Amino acid sequence: MTLLTLFSCTIACRASPGITIQFPPDNVSVDNEQLNMVIALENQALDGIRVTIGENMPLERPVRLDSPHVCIGVTLNKGLNTIELLGLKQGKVATKNEMHIFFRSDLFPNFREAPANFGRYYFHLKTHEQNCVGCHDMEPTLSSLRPENPAKSTCYTCHKKKYTQDTHIHKPAAQGTCFTCHEVLHGERKYTVQKPDDKVCYPCHNAEVKGWKSKSTMHGPTAVGHCTMCHDPHGSAWPALLRMQTTDLCINCHEDKATGSHVIAGFMGKGHPVRNAKDPFVPNKEFTCAGCHNPHAGNTQNLLNHDNSNTVAYCRNCHKM
Repeated sequence: MTLLTLFSCTIACRASPGITIQFPPDNVSVDNEQLNMVIALENQALDGIRVTIGENMPLERPVRLDSPHVCIGVTLNKGLNTIELLGLKQGKVATKNEMHIFFRSDLFPNFREAPANFGRYYFHLKTHEQNCVGCHDMEPTLSSLRPENPAKSTCYTCHKKKYTQDTHIHKPAAQGTCFTCHEVLHGERKYTVQKPDDKVCYPCHNAEVKGWKSKSTMHGPTAVGHCTMCHDPHGSAWPALLRMQTTDLCINCHEDKATGSHVIAGFMGKGHPVRNAKDPFVPNKEFTCAGCHNPHAGNTQNLLNHDNSNTVAYCRNCHKM
C-alpha cells in the first residue's frame, strides 16, 4: 500500500458510499471565507454534487465521467459552519455527508477563537498536493511569478474569485502576481505570508507609514502591524479594501460608540451621528467614524482628524455658526 493510499484511508472516516471529502478535514479552522473542497468519487453512477452551508444558497456541480474528483469553492459564514454534502443521481439524493469548519476572524470578538478541538487547516502541504497533480501544476515556475495576464497565473484556476469577484481589487491580485505577498516555499506550508502583516504591506505603502509614524498615537492594529484585520489583502466591495462599511467596521470593536453619545448626549437623548449624514469635508460621501477619527494614527489619544486644541473651533469645522 502506498503512502498516498494510506493518507486517503486516514480521511475516509468522512466517507459515505459514493463520495469522500478529501479536503479539508473535518473539525478544522480557517482564516479565509473562501474554501475549496476536494471530493473523491467512489461511485461514478452519481451525476451531481450539492453543497449546502446553513441558509446560504446551495451549490451544485455536475460529475464528469473522465474525472474521479469534484472541486467546489464555497463561501463560509463567520464562526462554525456545518457543511452538508449530497451526492445526486437523476436529481435525487443518493448519498449524504457532513462536516464542520470554523471560519475564524480577528475582526469579530465572538469568532476570534476556534473550538479547542479544531486544528488549523493549511492546504498547501505536500501530502495534500499529491492528490491534485493529475489536474493542477503544484510546482509553479518562475514564469508564474509575473504572468502576462492573471488567468495565466498558476493560482488562478482554484483562486479566481480573489481576482474577479470584488469591485475593488488589490493590485497584486488584479495582476495575478500572488508571489508579491506570498512566500514561495518548497517545504511544508507553502505560500505562507510573513507575520505581522506590516512586513509585507509596508514596503509598498511606505509613504503612508512615514506619515503614521510621525504622529504621537497609533491605532492598535496599525501599531502592531495587523493590517488585514481591517483590510482584505485581495479585494473588497468597499473602498480601501475594507472588510465592511467603515462605521460597521469600527463598532465591531468599539461597540459602545455606535450611538454617537461618546461625542455628545443632548437633551433629547441623541448623540452625534456616526452614519446616515453627509461628510462636510468630502462631497457626495457618507459620514462615518473616519470623518472625525483617523483609522491609522493621530496626534490625540482618540486619533481625531484636524487640530482639536480648541473644542469649539474643532466642532465648527463642520458645524458652521
